[in-house]
Amino acid sequence: MCDDLDKVLNRDHGFKYVPINPKAQVRLLRLSPHHANLRHMQYSLEAFDFSDLPSTQYVALSYTWGHATSIDDIHEIEIDGQPFFVRRNLSDFFDTAAGKGESGLLFMDAICINQLDSAERTFQVREMARVYRNATKVIAWLGIPESARKLAEVQSLGQMKDKTDCANWTAEQWEGFRFLSYHPYWIRVWIVQEVLLAQRMEVWCWYFSFPLSLFAGVSSTSLPSPEVRYSEEGRPRSVVDAVSRSCSPAERIITHRTRHVLRPIKDPLSQGTAVGTLEEITAGLMRPYLVAETYQSYVPDLIHEVVRKFGMLNCSDTRDKLYGFLGVLKDTSRAKVDPDYNMPVSYAYRQALKIGLNEIGAEYWTRSYVKMPNSVYSACIAYYCDVRDAFGIDDAESMLILQEVVSEYSYGTPPMDSMTEAIWPQPFIGQNEDPTVFQDFGQLLRIAIPAINEEGLPSESRVWWNKAYRKSRPYRLFPT
Repeated sequence: MCDDLDKVLNRDHGFKYVPINPKAQVRLLRLSPHHANLRHMQYSLEAFDFSDLPSTQYVALSYTWGHATSIDDIHEIEIDGQPFFVRRNLSDFFDTAAGKGESGLLFMDAICINQLDSAERTFQVREMARVYRNATKVIAWLGIPESARKLAEVQSLGQMKDKTDCANWTAEQWEGFRFLSYHPYWIRVWIVQEVLLAQRMEVWCWYFSFPLSLFAGVSSTSLPSPEVRYSEEGRPRSVVDAVSRSCSPAERIITHRTRHVLRPIKDPLSQGTAVGTLEEITAGLMRPYLVAETYQSYVPDLIHEVVRKFGMLNCSDTRDKLYGFLGVLKDTSRAKVDPDYNMPVSYAYRQALKIGLNEIGAEYWTRSYVKMPNSVYSACIAYYCDVRDAFGIDDAESMLILQEVVSEYSYGTPPMDSMTEAIWPQPFIGQNEDPTVFQDFGQLLRIAIPAINEEGLPSESRVWWNKAYRKSRPYRLFPT
């Protein structure tokens, strides 16, 4: 069954896009009130240079595409005098925007990017961070509740701005909050960068709008140390921690970059020179002298962090399990990604695996190798499991690619300062890349290459002591 009926209809009707240079320009959709009916809109596409976006007033839409398997899922609008077919969720947004009196320039990927042109998609996806970061406002569109009961529950939240008074909420308000927090909108890959990069964001559910702070929570959902478990057959899998399972999808994304800092609320000098009775001084010392504050970090992420935390989110194109995170990545990691929608899923999987292992090697080298040498091995295996499961690659193919990736690393000397170089032994570094720190890949290499005999893992390895592992042996776990 075709799930791209809208694309098929737009192709068959020969829709002509406003031409752009996809490397330097982007299209924006202009919404104008219809001259005959103010509750209906007129639509036209306009081209803008990326360099002009900071000075352009426009809104970016963040939404789920929805299905397009039957004609009931499709609605026809008119853009520049041509018929254009959109999915129902987008059509509902247009109706709501018209009812709320919204007009002006708007970005939405389903219309502003030619989805039938793979080359244009490849170039435009690199610039999505710039589009959402420079938007005057980002609207998170959750659609229209399908039942009157859910609609009433959402409406009961009224003008709530945050959860400071949540202890007094009614059961109906909590149900409305739960409906919004666990909405399918929050389990889409592209939502991550659209939320994290927005200067200002509103959450729309039909005609009701809420600030993003309502769903933020108070705690950071940072990643704990990776953990790997093995099945009876010896197949490794990474384990999701209990804290991550307890968070709503909305809170998991919104608090991804939430950080905590302790701020002193007392003057140490005045506290040390306090004068008074013993009871007064004792009482003063017992009062809190630090307060915890939260802030949003702007430090970009590494590939292994976002794939591990958000890799199981949904997307219509599996390759977006990597390409959909480009906007939140560190420059050095993003520069190594080659988004290409003409290549198969395995091409994106290989990039995510290689770059992520590269990052882990550099990160763990300075943090934990001396005290916990097995932590590097565990982190690498856990990340392999995360990427394998995110991209849906079967064991045989995923291990073949892992073999290729690991075989590209050899012994060498990483860039270090003089003190570090004197202390640390020779690590693994990439042959064909800028020298990047790797270590303890010997164990991973023994797992990846089945020709190693059953004594391949050293006896001190944590995995060696796993009975299921010793029973199956590495060359039996992953046949090639």
